[in-house]
Amino acid sequence: MEGSVGSLLLSQLPVIVVDGITLGLQLGLVAVGITMIFGQAQILNLSHGEFAVTASIVAALTIPLIGVTPAVLAGISAATAFSAFVYKVVLYPAFKRSGEQRILLGLFITLGLYLALHGYFTNQFPTTYLSIRPEIQTVELLGNSFRFSAILAAAISTAILIALAVFLRSTMVGKSIRAVSQNEMGAEIVGIPIDRVRLVTFLTGGALSGSAGIIRGLAATMGPESGIELTILALLISVVGGIRSIPGTVASGLLLGIVYMVASFLVGTYLSVVIMLTAAILVLLFRPQGLLGELE
Repeated sequence: MEGSVGSLLLSQLPVIVVDGITLGLQLGLVAVGITMIFGQAQILNLSHGEFAVTASIVAALTIPLIGVTPAVLAGISAATAFSAFVYKVVLYPAFKRSGEQRILLGLFITLGLYLALHGYFTNQFPTTYLSIRPEIQTVELLGNSFRFSAILAAAISTAILIALAVFLRSTMVGKSIRAVSQNEMGAEIVGIPIDRVRLVTFLTGGALSGSAGIIRGLAATMGPESGIELTILALLISVVGGIRSIPGTVASGLLLGIVYMVASFLVGTYLSVVIMLTAAILVLLFRPQGLLGELE
């Protein structure tokens, strides 16, 4: 029996790994936004997954009206605009504080925002699910049959993360974001506009989370109740990767995504969450600062 399970796992391993990479990249997009916002503003956004839900609901509602591509852009734009509202209005009291007071107040505010949004979405749009299915169902590679939607989702996620890396390393705004994350006081002394940089960071985080919500609808199904799952898993990935490390967050997403999919194949979805949490704990036992984080 064990031999047959092992043989089946080996035969399906390429497909499982691709699905794990796809999941890890989707969660990584959400987690990178959390990492960037925390690095910039000392705010751990517990409502971040709701940006993805916002994008998916807007896209699902507008696809029948304007088509897939415009609806996708509308969904991502809605999530991005909402992130600006959260920064400028909802979190305004938190930015009047500093240090631990800001962190704690930010936690309470974003938790309350999550509860409000989750209740609104699940009550007003209980049957609004985003599911985008390409005409091509499967592709054959190296003797294995892969879901085309999973490969496409992974490719789009990778392209977005590469574009983000180029933006952060090659543009003045990106360099300003990195400078504020490393030393806010020093950045302010040399004339970097902190408020504007933080706004751009929130907009970027909203766009990333919104993109993740759309891509989730491409690879699986995205519903109004999905925000809390995305937030929890993204927070886990962010901590395991190193709460301030974007490369570490991406690496953590890939690692835990593959662990989750392999565990799901072997023992089912419920226990796979436990196994993924165990893997995260083991990483943090040996690397308390995260995969690519730095000890302070």
